[in-house]
Amino acid sequence: MGATKRTRLGWLNLLALPAILWLPAGADSAEREVAGMITEIQMGRGQVEVRLADSERWRPAMPLLALKAGDTVAATGDAWVVIVLSGGRGTLRVDEATSPYRVTAPPFGRSRLHKGLAILEASFDFLSATAKEGPLGVVGTRSALGPPVILTPRNGLVLPDSLVFEWRGSQSSLYGVRVVGPDGLVLERGKLAGNRFLYPESAPQLAAGVRYRFQLLAPWQPPQEVWFEVVEPGVAHQIRQDLLDLEEALTPTLSSATRATLRAGFLAQRGLLHDARLGLTEELAQRPDEPTLHFLLGDLYARLGLAREATESFAEVSFLMSGPVSAR
Repeated sequence: MGATKRTRLGWLNLLALPAILWLPAGADSAEREVAGMITEIQMGRGQVEVRLADSERWRPAMPLLALKAGDTVAATGDAWVVIVLSGGRGTLRVDEATSPYRVTAPPFGRSRLHKGLAILEASFDFLSATAKEGPLGVVGTRSALGPPVILTPRNGLVLPDSLVFEWRGSQSSLYGVRVVGPDGLVLERGKLAGNRFLYPESAPQLAAGVRYRFQLLAPWQPPQEVWFEVVEPGVAHQIRQDLLDLEEALTPTLSSATRATLRAGFLAQRGLLHDARLGLTEELAQRPDEPTLHFLLGDLYARLGLAREATESFAEVSFLMSGPVSAR
């Protein structure tokens, strides 16, 4: 996507985005059970709108919109959305041919996938709360590159075998990294090109439940430092089992973008923002035009205190939701 097209939106559009994402649904709507959630949305040259069950007003559909029984979704032109239905009912795609779609309540009772469905609903709860709360305080503008900033892990928990250090900085610079534990230096590397370092298998094994410090060293800049902690083995095993149960509760035909969104919601709910971010960035490499992935990534950055990265992610959502330049 070219810089000219992005400039048309302006970074101040970020201020308007969270305000329109989640309008009050009314007391009656709040009491109804969540029956589904929008996990993918493509505007094309059309539009997607939602009408709440207790309203006659049509509103723009937005990423991670929680839908309740009686809500109606309609798409025009070549626009479409993917909705994940609660209660183990799978997913559906709403486009012009299948519009309007009226959301129905999940059936009573549970199937044999009770645990997986419960985990799915927990992911729903986190994602819908993410969208309703909205990182309203995240405001920023483009600026010079400035000093390097550690992106992940960043002052939080990390699953074993997922320890990847990433930072924002000049691609032409050479960096040094250190991992420091309670007893002193654990690992040090220098003259690293790029913005990513995978903790080597040959390096000393990190103990669970111990707080380590990661230091990033850049030429002519003060050292940057964050902490991280590897999850206890028993907890890590349970989280991996829960992820398997979540996968079992999802339909085999579920798209990778929706799957990544639900997995990230579950991991973030458990405080594993590092692992949630890794999954989202991997999926965004394949689906850079999916607003929901950018929205959730922006929320993770806001939770990590990375205002600039959150700003850019939400601006990308605004750009993708605005449709092509020719249609504006």
